Amino acid sequence: MSEIPIHIRHCILYEFQLGNNATTAARNICAALGEGAVAVRTCRDWFKRFREGDMSLEDRPKSGRPLESDIERLKVLIEDNPRLTTRELSAMLGCNQSTIDRHLHEMGKVNKLETWVPHQLTSDNIQQRITICNSLLSKRNRHRFLQQIVTGDE
Repeated sequence: MSEIPIHIRHCILYEFQLGNNATTAARNICAALGEGAVAVRTCRDWFKRFREGDMSLEDRPKSGRPLESDIERLKVLIEDNPRLTTRELSAMLGCNQSTIDRHLHEMGKVNKLETWVPHQLTSDNIQQRITICNSLLSKRNRHRFLQQIVTGDE
């Protein structure tokens, strides 16, 4: 459901079946559910659908390119080459850079050093960092290079 909840659509259908016009229906629904519950224009649109014989309360399918296929293709492109820019991705997918940027943000990707990386660390990333830190700490204990530096003043 996009703009209005299903129970309000039921109320509009009920008002239509009572034989009221769209303005009266909107006024009655707003009186029952509160001011601004439904607009007159919305009631007119639904009344038009009902007069055409479409008694379904579901949204009609939207026209345009399906979003899911673009998101899946974007995921594949980023996994194959995380160094692609939003400009290159928008040219490949045929949509705006801002759309690409929004989808990457929704996927949890951020641009670090011109590479798209996950914003949150995975368990493998965390384990890798722990291993690196432990090796650096053990190296410090083996090679006490700071104690070998001779300092003095004039």
